[in-house]
Amino acid sequence: MNPRRSTGPVLFLYFLTLSTASVAVAVAQQANPDSSTQLEDIVVTATKRTSTVQDTPISLTAVTGAEIQERGLADFTALAQSVPGISMRSSGPGQTEFEMRGMTSAGGNSSTVGFYLDDTPLTAPSAAQNGKVVIDPNLYDLSRVEVLRGPQGTLYGSGSMGGTIKVVPNAPNPEAFDVSAETIFSDTDGGGFNHGENGMVNLPFAGGTAALRIVASGSHDSGWIDRIVISPGAFPAQTNGNATRGDVAAAPVAADYKGVNNDDLTSVRVSLLWKPTDRLSITPSFFYQRIQQDGLSDIDSNPGTYTNYQPFNVPEPFSDRFDLASFNFQYRFDAFDLTSTTSHWTRDEDLRQDGTEEVQWALSPALVGAGCPNPLPYLTTQPCGIGPNSPTSLEDDKSKQTSEEVRLTSTGDSAFKWLAGYFYSQFESDWDLYVLFPGAANTVVPGTNIPLFGTGNGFTQVQPTKITQNALFGELSYEITSQLKATAGLRGYKYNSTVATTVSGFLSSTGSAASATSATGEKDKGVNPKFDLSYEIDKDLMVYATIAKGFRPGGGNQPIPVGTQGLGPACLAALEAVGRTSAPASFAPDDVWSYEVGEKAKVLNSRVTINSAAYFEKWNGVQQNIPLSCGFPFTDNSGDAHIYGGEIELNAILVSGLVLSANAGYTHATFVIGSVEAGITPGTPVQDVPDWTSSVALNYRAGITDGLTFVSRAENNYVAGHTDATFAINHLPSYDLTNLRAGVEGEHWSTVLFAKNVFNKMALLSNASAINVNAETFNRVAVSQPLTWGIDLNYRFGK
Repeated sequence: MNPRRSTGPVLFLYFLTLSTASVAVAVAQQANPDSSTQLEDIVVTATKRTSTVQDTPISLTAVTGAEIQERGLADFTALAQSVPGISMRSSGPGQTEFEMRGMTSAGGNSSTVGFYLDDTPLTAPSAAQNGKVVIDPNLYDLSRVEVLRGPQGTLYGSGSMGGTIKVVPNAPNPEAFDVSAETIFSDTDGGGFNHGENGMVNLPFAGGTAALRIVASGSHDSGWIDRIVISPGAFPAQTNGNATRGDVAAAPVAADYKGVNNDDLTSVRVSLLWKPTDRLSITPSFFYQRIQQDGLSDIDSNPGTYTNYQPFNVPEPFSDRFDLASFNFQYRFDAFDLTSTTSHWTRDEDLRQDGTEEVQWALSPALVGAGCPNPLPYLTTQPCGIGPNSPTSLEDDKSKQTSEEVRLTSTGDSAFKWLAGYFYSQFESDWDLYVLFPGAANTVVPGTNIPLFGTGNGFTQVQPTKITQNALFGELSYEITSQLKATAGLRGYKYNSTVATTVSGFLSSTGSAASATSATGEKDKGVNPKFDLSYEIDKDLMVYATIAKGFRPGGGNQPIPVGTQGLGPACLAALEAVGRTSAPASFAPDDVWSYEVGEKAKVLNSRVTINSAAYFEKWNGVQQNIPLSCGFPFTDNSGDAHIYGGEIELNAILVSGLVLSANAGYTHATFVIGSVEAGITPGTPVQDVPDWTSSVALNYRAGITDGLTFVSRAENNYVAGHTDATFAINHLPSYDLTNLRAGVEGEHWSTVLFAKNVFNKMALLSNASAINVNAETFNRVAVSQPLTWGIDLNYRFGK
């Protein structure tokens, strides 16, 4: 518990405790086991036709927009923590990789989970530091979020070998005027004041045939991580043969910048719906979002407090801008529907880091060999120290994608149903990375002296990537009997990608200011099949079995330095230690076969639903991140893995107004074929995969008067310990986070008090690789937001 701020949260938690006690009394007074209240069955489009969660024979979690608002969820990371089978790697808003069912995306250039905004795919291959992370869309005014577990290679294609996430906004409504607004005020322990504002207006026009819907959001979250600059020349040297970080917490402080991981979000969604006839609908839309942070939500693993320590005063800001334009066209023929979605999006991420400590750690062996002292101090003279100024690491990741999907979907209630479609996408990214040392006579930063190795260019990498994908897909289903249904799907895919890498600098493969360019191309084609058999034992119980295949595209690696300058000798020795003299120029696709059985049940007159699934997966040629002892990694197809596990979700109306929601996911993911270069033997766990995830929540609603309702929610989310890799394999401990909400709701408004991370725990979410080289002495580790308490005000007018 951070003692810096405590009075307000303690009083607030006391209020919530009293509220919980009053709920318990109310439950006892109002308990009615004969209540006929039923759980809501959520409508989804997971199979690209309208169905419900209980009628869809796949492992699926759906959360409605109304529930998202009731739970006070502002970002998808918070939502994902309560969904079984999902794990993640994150460094803050807009920097999260999602993974499902053991399909880690730690290696390779592509995510293993498809992320969609309506029918637009937002995940795409990119070699950049933040290349596999998805945007963090604001969750205000959504229809629902759908989480589809298991390979979705038939309908959703590459990047969905572990599963697919669909964020579905509310569509414009031509039938009614509608306005809503939300304001959130809160305070973070060890941070400060936070605020968020959301608004929506729905404007019908043209005689009920058209509507314009505008959603705007803005928020500011205070930071809780401090950036501490050590006094000049006093940063402690590494110890234990360059393997242990010095005691930075005891070093004299020159400056302490509080709350550097504060972030600001601005978001606008605009959509227009025009229905000139009952058969035709046209929906153009635009989405803009920008996130800015003064620093990432990462701490230094050593000493492991809410701090980053630096030898020099170098701010580390992050920005992420996303623009999406899409055009949806739907026409209903007599026997089928025609749907076309054309989209174009651009994204620009910029990240800056202080590279001093990592670079000095990496160069220490070479400098000590040249006669510099051991352990190497942070000197202000050359050639044994970094110099009077810090090397600055800059990453600029620009990407864009144009995609088109057109499909035909049969209509009607016949026993035979079909779907056929075509998908095209062209993705381009330009990942530029710089590690620059200040110096006079320096062409990069004129006016300062050139430091190490005769050049101020420590490392420069420009890596444009282009990938074009084409696919034909279809599904056929047939009701063999009124209870037995068979579905078969097929997706034929073809992709072609090129990666060109130009590097220079004394940390690069050239070891100097000279440039070297390498290029590689990858292409592949194949077929992803799916077979599903479902049986309705009765109207409230369905069982199903599914066999499906998924794949992920291959890609290219950056060159690893192996020359005589800079890190060349150290990296060559590291490569030789794993049986190589150079890193592979590229890596091949990997694929997975999944075998799943499941059930969906409603009992006690739909007062209880129990959905569960068990699965086994064979993952072939796993794309893995291979960390080298010199701090450079590369990706290779190293080993095969077997994964088995399951998920269960329970929702139950315990008494009138009191709903229990509980779920758990178990994943056992290990390698069956090892890899010397990855340091893997049979039985080694797959990285980034917690064995267990679980969530338990109680939601209670009770009438106070005819127009007022008491609402409350308590939930706890748990994630088991797991491993990941930066310099080497790291272990992240298990954690659980508890959230509480309680308030009053009227016909058009609500006022709710809330507390997030009630017990003020520091949850270590994931280790973050450095922009330049990974160091043995410390990692950056993403952490959860400390105790945050506040008030959520909502108003709505219209339907």
